[in-house]
Amino acid sequence: MEIICAGFPKTSSKSCSNCLRTLGIKVADYIETTEFLSSVWLEYLDGKCSIRKVIAEYRKNGFQANQDIPGNIYWEELYHASPNAKVILTVRDSTEVWSRSLTRFMEQETSRHGNPGFWLFNRFLSLGWTSPNMKNMVKISEFIMKNHFFRNCFIKSFPADWRVLTWQRQNELIMPYWQAMEDNYEAQIRRVKEIVPEDRLLIWNLKDGWEPLCKFLGKPIPNTPIPHDNKTGDLKFVEKYFEESNVGKEMFAYMKIYAAKFVLKTALISGALIYEKRNDFKITKSVLSFAKKILFSVQN
Repeated sequence: MEIICAGFPKTSSKSCSNCLRTLGIKVADYIETTEFLSSVWLEYLDGKCSIRKVIAEYRKNGFQANQDIPGNIYWEELYHASPNAKVILTVRDSTEVWSRSLTRFMEQETSRHGNPGFWLFNRFLSLGWTSPNMKNMVKISEFIMKNHFFRNCFIKSFPADWRVLTWQRQNELIMPYWQAMEDNYEAQIRRVKEIVPEDRLLIWNLKDGWEPLCKFLGKPIPNTPIPHDNKTGDLKFVEKYFEESNVGKEMFAYMKIYAAKFVLKTALISGALIYEKRNDFKITKSVLSFAKKILFSVQN
């Protein structure tokens, strides 16, 4: 790795990626990680490969820097396996400012699809009715939540599943855990400072502008304003960033296919039951067996 980004979510990480790209650096943020790196990261989290293989996959796809999960959580492993890498730790003005930004953003995103859209979307995720890359990323996200963000406080309703019916109830369940992440945020900053020498570390607050970043990377300062991407309240950013990306389009395409299969197979079951009724339910056992096979084959 050439550049390792170790900032937590909502520390201007999307703006940081935009800045790095403006400086000519190829970044694997969430979308790129999902599309090109989710398989190797899942392999690593399952203990089936070394971090060196993960780094090799970044290089194979031309990426010079990571951003967002899981790389920002496993920054130390990436760092020790990359002897010449520089580390960028994005931060906010204070822990309180960061925590407020995180919780407001999570409230916003949880309510994005409304009701019952919230339930339907998460029902699809819990059934695995999505693209292969997103299946990998959901598994990665759950691993990060369980083992890092929420540690021993992991609960079954995160990210969300069909048993939580409304986004309001989801926020009631989850918000205390997001709020409790302040200790993790502060611990990450302390650990980075302990491990990375000063000459290879930039602790960067976006409000400080281009100069610290460009000086650290030896790049000229662009003649453009510093970007502010993914602000809480900006609903359009996520739509453009995710839903219009190849990853988002692929995911929704797979969801439509699974939904169509389910509707078709439900219709077949209904037709079989109607046939049974007309025959005084004389072959109910065979029909039930047929229905069971159909329901359990939606993903095939």
